[in-house]
Amino acid sequence: SDYGVVEAHAEFALKDDEDGPAGERMRPLFKAPEFPLTLPQQRTRSGAAQTTRDLTAHPWAGAKVALTLVARDEAGNEGRSEATELQLPQRIFVKPVARALIEQRRILALDADAKPLVLTALDALTIAPERFTPETAVYLGLRAIYFDLAHASSDDQLREVVARMWDMAVQ
Repeated sequence: SDYGVVEAHAEFALKDDEDGPAGERMRPLFKAPEFPLTLPQQRTRSGAAQTTRDLTAHPWAGAKVALTLVARDEAGNEGRSEATELQLPQRIFVKPVARALIEQRRILALDADAKPLVLTALDALTIAPERFTPETAVYLGLRAIYFDLAHASSDDQLREVVARMWDMAVQ
């Protein structure tokens, strides 16, 4: 007999070309986004449903990923689609500093071992303090994030820095 689909979700995996700077495997600080799919109301063999979720705040936003759709029926059988490559949607930041900060946030979120690179980039962003004259708070915020990152010694502390980078870029 036929069993109806009882659960479906989208799985995201980092693309292989999202390797670390020296080609080594990356060490993501965050799991892939959770993305359950809405199923049609009745237990029909064919039906349409649509799922919309905003992933733009997720640390993986903007990353290249492989997307696989997974469905499971009442008997526990699982079906998987072919993987599709795509770039996760990301929020567009107009201000150059915010855009640079978000890019560094993604780099750190996708690879904890990229900390030295991100420190260098944050340092470069604040190389000319006088250019921040009307926005001293932005300069100080970037320096605070730099020092927090420099002193972060655990993945949890790195995740806190990633969260602060988002908060500052959004402001």
